[in-house]
Amino acid sequence: METGAKKPDAAGDPAPAPSAAAANATQPPQQALFEAKHAELLSQARDVAREFGVDVHAIVFRPDDGTAVRNEFLGAGREAQLKDLIGRAVARDVSAMGAPELAAHEQHLLRLRALVARELQAKAAKAKAIASPKRSSETAVMAAAGGGGSSDKIRRIE
Repeated sequence: METGAKKPDAAGDPAPAPSAAAANATQPPQQALFEAKHAELLSQARDVAREFGVDVHAIVFRPDDGTAVRNEFLGAGREAQLKDLIGRAVARDVSAMGAPELAAHEQHLLRLRALVARELQAKAAKAKAIASPKRSSETAVMAAAGGGGSSDKIRRIE
């Protein structure tokens, strides 16, 4: 082995072509342009989906490696889609029920409705209880300043 000799492979490699170097130099601006245009497309697709209530699917191909980027915007929200899906499933199930099953199902739904009503009443009572201490503290301050508001009213009437 010679210490000062160059390898034949290294000497035979040509320098990168000017077009390849130019492509590498222009890649970041091209990528930035792609990102800007892609963001604009996504914004417009989102607006169309919201405005018209339709699903929009956008598929774009990256300029650098050609991979596909897929975006999906739902015009009707996920909640509406799930509600529709559940409604269809329940309709199928109810239509397949016999009379005894249907009566049991109706009773179950009535129990659920009563449970929801109780929970809403409890929630309203809790909100009222949270709001009432503020009123009672204000009333206590006024009563202390006036010497008892309700007894003063009775005395005035007499």
